[in-house]
Amino acid sequence: MPSAVLKGAKGLAILTVAKAGMLLTYKIGTGLVVARRVDGSWSAPSAIASVGLGWGVQAGGELTDFIIVLHDHKAVNVFCSRMHFALGAGRSAAAGPVGRVLEADLRAGDRGSGMCYTYSCSKGAFLGVSLEGNIITTRMDTNLEFYGDPYLTTTDILHGTVERPRAADPLYSALDNLFSKLW
Repeated sequence: MPSAVLKGAKGLAILTVAKAGMLLTYKIGTGLVVARRVDGSWSAPSAIASVGLGWGVQAGGELTDFIIVLHDHKAVNVFCSRMHFALGAGRSAAAGPVGRVLEADLRAGDRGSGMCYTYSCSKGAFLGVSLEGNIITTRMDTNLEFYGDPYLTTTDILHGTVERPRAADPLYSALDNLFSKLW
């Protein structure tokens, strides 16, 4: 992942997605999204889920860990939507425990639209070039279970009005470690 892209990140979405099919692929996944606060610290995490379809010259199955770089506040606001749609193009290759996927996508929801860069590592047996469509939703049930507040919104979580939970300390340590290497 280019350090210049990562340095300017206003947020990150981290997902694990399973994908399988031939010509038409089906995808399902889950993960977290965090945003940069004004002071440079990270927000509390919000749980997300993803379902999608891909179409193109492709075949196989893979499990992929994605990092979606939200490079501006518009992209963060898209993830504040309860649901948003992503349309992109990419190429994918996986053979056994090592694989790579590179995608650029446009995301749109009721809070606006934004561009994101997606980087990933995958494993499985998959090869293809495709057009991809995904729906990403906030996992309100998971956020309710974790934070215990039925009126809490994703905007409250990502824009820093929610205290950072101690349970997410390993995530913050990993992010601090990653970003300290960039400077």
